[in-house]
Amino acid sequence: MGIFKHSKIVCVSALALFLSLPESHALLNIDGTRNQVFVFGHVAFGYDSNIFSSNGGKGDYSIKASVGAELKRHAGIISVNSTFTLDYTQYARLTQQSSWNPSLHVEFNKTIGRTTGAFTINAFRVTKADPSVNVRTTSWNFPLGLNVKYPVSDRFYATSNTSYLSRRYTSGTALVNYLDYTEGLDGFYVFTSKLDLLGGYRIRVGNTSADGKTIDHAFTIGATGGLLPKINGSVRVGYQFRTQQKTHESFTQITASAAATWTVTRKFNLTGTVSRDFATTAAGGSVDTLNATARVTYVFTRRFEVDGGVSYSRNLFLGKLIPFRRDDSFGWDVGGRFSFNEHLRIGLNYNYLHNWSTLSFSDYTHYGYSLDISSRF
Repeated sequence: MGIFKHSKIVCVSALALFLSLPESHALLNIDGTRNQVFVFGHVAFGYDSNIFSSNGGKGDYSIKASVGAELKRHAGIISVNSTFTLDYTQYARLTQQSSWNPSLHVEFNKTIGRTTGAFTINAFRVTKADPSVNVRTTSWNFPLGLNVKYPVSDRFYATSNTSYLSRRYTSGTALVNYLDYTEGLDGFYVFTSKLDLLGGYRIRVGNTSADGKTIDHAFTIGATGGLLPKINGSVRVGYQFRTQQKTHESFTQITASAAATWTVTRKFNLTGTVSRDFATTAAGGSVDTLNATARVTYVFTRRFEVDGGVSYSRNLFLGKLIPFRRDDSFGWDVGGRFSFNEHLRIGLNYNYLHNWSTLSFSDYTHYGYSLDISSRF
């Protein structure tokens, strides 16, 4: 408990340092608004009833703190946005689960000229409870992305989305490292001034030391933009199949992804997401995943807003070598945020989740609450 109290003092002191800085839109304007440096900090005091996401998992109080800096360079043809963040979590009793997690994000954007796009570089360490294996995992992740848009004519344009992901676990002997290569090609037709129709193909090649190589093919159609009056977003649906080379198995499914926002009034809006896809677990198995969420936000004043949401997920574990397992979970959360000014925000949140599983060890409930304080200069 002494370490916990000491960490609390450090977190509060760091926040006080941020609040003592002079008020400005950026901490440092090197060249007007073309080159800016921001700093930010965040402290959360909370409780999680099941930090392992497993049947009988223990709960604990925690302090989570993060500090970081952001550089924005908007000069010339290529603009650069980079962010470095250092996160720290200290648990009161389960101190062996405390962790330091750094992250780096760099994005190069080209928004001028006929061909536009972005190249992103990421590197981050994550410590979290993984519900697919029901233990806390720590991993280093290195994603790369290249997105390109090319207008073919006034009413037709094409996009290419290329990504690479390397995930390496540093905890758990049964966990396997993962490599992922993805290429997606889409064609868009400008149907109206507010709505574009689309069709595309995606190939994803994954590789683990457990089940070897998996190859996914997905063919989708959809629309993006103003889907209905006051409803904006994107929807795509299609057919997907996965082949697993080591076991010579194949799986098929209807794949889908949708995200939409309904602006009911100026102060009230509703957002929803739905996705279905194949995924690979930390143990190397294939999973048919389905996720759906709905959230509402109400802005009382310029400084105070509340929101809440419900979620449902279904994970169907695939493969002859894996015992049959199906997980269904339902959760909800509610919270509120108050902004004292553009530099200081305080939030209070509560969340609850119940996971039903055919595997008894994976059948669990979890709830948590937190007080969050964040600042940005």
